[in-house]
Amino acid sequence: MQKTSILFHEDGSYTIPRITQFSNLYFPLFNYYGMKSAITPTLHGDIKIDQNHFGMIPVSQEDLKNPLNARNIFFRVNGECWNVTGLTPYQKYHLDDVTLENGLLYQKVLRKNDLFQVEITSFVPTNDSFTELHKVIFKNLSKSSLKVKTVVGIPIYGRSADNLRDHRHVTSLLNRIHIVKDGIINVPSLSFDERGHQKNTYAYGVFAKSSLHTKVEHYWPILHEFIGEGQDLFYPEVVSSNKSNTYQVGDVLEGYEAMGGFEYNEVKIPNNSVLELIVSFEIHSDIQPLLKSQVDLSTNLFDSLLEENKAFWKKDLITSDFTIGSVDFSGWLRQVGIQPLARRIYGNSFLPHHDYGKGGRGWRDLWQDSLELVLKNPKEVKDNIISYFKGVRIDGTNATIIGSKKGEFKADRNQIVRVWSDHGAWPFLTLDFYINRTGDIDILLEKQGYFKDKFTHYTKRVDTNYKEKINNDLLTVENQVYLGSIIEHVLIETLTAFYNVGEHGNIRIEDADWNDGFDMAGSQGESVSFTHMYVGNIKKIISVLEEFLKNGVDTWSFLEEFQYLLDINEDVSKLSPVQKQDKLNFYFDHVSHKISGKKISLSTKALINDLRNKYLSMESHLNSQEWITSKNNEFGCYNGYYDNEGVRVESLDEPSRMTLTGQVFPMMAHIASHKQIEQIIHTVNHYLYSDKVKSYHLNSRFGKNKMNIGRFMGFAYGHKENGAFFSHMTIMYAYSLIENGYVKAGEKVIDDLVDYLLDINKSKILPGIPEYIDPEGRGMYHFLTGSASWVIITVVEQMFGIKSIYGDFIIQPQLASHHFRNDIAKINVLFHGHIISITYINPKQIDYGKYKITKASFNQKNLDFEDDYCKITPTLIGQNGEIHITLGEK
Repeated sequence: MQKTSILFHEDGSYTIPRITQFSNLYFPLFNYYGMKSAITPTLHGDIKIDQNHFGMIPVSQEDLKNPLNARNIFFRVNGECWNVTGLTPYQKYHLDDVTLENGLLYQKVLRKNDLFQVEITSFVPTNDSFTELHKVIFKNLSKSSLKVKTVVGIPIYGRSADNLRDHRHVTSLLNRIHIVKDGIINVPSLSFDERGHQKNTYAYGVFAKSSLHTKVEHYWPILHEFIGEGQDLFYPEVVSSNKSNTYQVGDVLEGYEAMGGFEYNEVKIPNNSVLELIVSFEIHSDIQPLLKSQVDLSTNLFDSLLEENKAFWKKDLITSDFTIGSVDFSGWLRQVGIQPLARRIYGNSFLPHHDYGKGGRGWRDLWQDSLELVLKNPKEVKDNIISYFKGVRIDGTNATIIGSKKGEFKADRNQIVRVWSDHGAWPFLTLDFYINRTGDIDILLEKQGYFKDKFTHYTKRVDTNYKEKINNDLLTVENQVYLGSIIEHVLIETLTAFYNVGEHGNIRIEDADWNDGFDMAGSQGESVSFTHMYVGNIKKIISVLEEFLKNGVDTWSFLEEFQYLLDINEDVSKLSPVQKQDKLNFYFDHVSHKISGKKISLSTKALINDLRNKYLSMESHLNSQEWITSKNNEFGCYNGYYDNEGVRVESLDEPSRMTLTGQVFPMMAHIASHKQIEQIIHTVNHYLYSDKVKSYHLNSRFGKNKMNIGRFMGFAYGHKENGAFFSHMTIMYAYSLIENGYVKAGEKVIDDLVDYLLDINKSKILPGIPEYIDPEGRGMYHFLTGSASWVIITVVEQMFGIKSIYGDFIIQPQLASHHFRNDIAKINVLFHGHIISITYINPKQIDYGKYKITKASFNQKNLDFEDDYCKITPTLIGQNGEIHITLGEK
């Protein structure tokens, strides 16, 4: 394999020569309307709008190695067969020079040989349609004319992904394939899958138009006829021979696998001349709109839509448009900025690595994906946050089936109910970020209902009196829908977790936590890691309540039963784990069916005191009971878990066992002291760091699988949740280090990971951040990972230092000298509806820790500042503009 490199451009696009020497590469193409495509440099992948409507055959990672069901566009040149996919016998022996260009949601592939080149540009328009467009430009590079026959051959799958292994042939009998001018449309008569038998109206169409032809010579609507008896898509008969048929516009074929096949007459293309082909794949709920596509295939329209696409995503992604360090680092961040958007559209499914699920997002995803969205559209986030809280049960757990509509949650009718012990912690993390970024503290006063189904007591019991309702609303004894404040929801999630402890005093792990692989310790397992997170949340909730107190809010109204979660006149530090569980069950018993509907009044001071006592008792417990050291005290870390036998998982004695998760959350919650953090850094570097990848294992080797922790122990070490280089936790580790003042250590974590990922010869992945890196060094599970939001947040808040406190921004640069390009580092932020460009100027290339602010201005008007920071408020900044911060020596 020849070494290659990624060349970034200023607009965030990049080119990669010799791209086809890498396997398993793919790129998402989508729009907000819901079109979802996956495309590879060989034009493989698939097209779909949801689980039940796939235009092309669904693919997983392994299918990418056998990519014949692709977006095939063949050229027979002087008698030799050639395909834009590179998959013909001739091309296997005469390799093309292939360069990939990817930008903000478009792909361009250039295939070149001695005779000709073909450029294929692909994208999904940003309009309200399910359309994927391609422009193919064949250019003659030889000194003489070339005889060229053009054939389009894109198989049309046109049904549910379930049918791939469920009645694949029988569902082809439903196909009704219409030949229209410049198009082939398949409208199956029925769909049958797990939803039952239903009349189908959805249409799947492939359309094509050539610049050198006035018409299609032969339409090929049936897959096996296009291929030919005894042949395959590697060398189909339509391309290799002069086979013909009598199909014509207006024909309707029935009962076979559909093919978007178009054959054009052979033409002579002079040297330096081109043939342009526009191809579209479209899905619609009715055939009529697709019939219009035959008149919409023009180069001018394609070019116009492509420019609209580029402009739309440039504007939409403005808050991830950074100038930081090299062009490569800045460009990489632009690509990472795409990823939170992709997860909003694809959920956790529909890309080749993500070959599971049906497109929904999990509870944790709703909240983490909102973090990045706060930076670009806080109004939408506010509406989302309020709607998401409808998924909270009154016992502090949450709905596990999340509907496609905003705020839609469903009961688990399969009774496969699980409780992730960390789920109650993420909502407040996102809510707190939103409040500080916008100053909208009053969101906590908004009202929302609770999710109600038959499960109670952390799903350990069933409410036998419950009758399923359409809206799954919690009712009062008077059968009124109960609405509680957002802060009430937060406190119920937090305080039920506080009491739900195991024998060691930490929050029970239940069915798993953030690490889904820790799923076999439901009886006696405890998550110390997320005990830290909940305790950190309590401290932040106290801070929010103190802010309300400053603003004159001295009383709160809660549901009557909430009082059972308080310890107003008790010393909570003396409660044993059993007593905490008893208190929790007493609360559960009172809210298991309906609630009284009555309210209690509680003073802000009393609530703060109660929460502070809870916080102090747990902080003391965590530092006294869960901090462990090696025998010689050289190494120290927090224990993160207890297994299903109640045994501490982590140990620094041989054989040592350690998790990165167990260290991140104590730092993020500001429970670890500086002395402890310094020891954690030393210990993490010793036990979890890899020189090969220059990153950190999620955990060290745990040895024999005793079936008492989780399924992750069954995975090969270094894969997925068993010790992979897991990006999400690595980025949160960097965030926590910088947040606690270890700026250089945290930024090194980021820099090292980015440097590795941008060496495609090692990472074998397109720019962006994967879920993890496997033992061979390959990036895995690209695009749909929560780590992308954390990358953006870390760069904005911790590296650029654009922090916020109740709507005011604190600008406190923490960039290293190499993060300045030509003395400049630049970021765009949204500040109370205004786009503000913030530029740091470091003319002497001074490193972090040695510079101070020497000048600050907004739109050329001076701003007040301190040595380390500049504070801006809505009264100072009331319009779009530019802030310039000049740095000089301390």
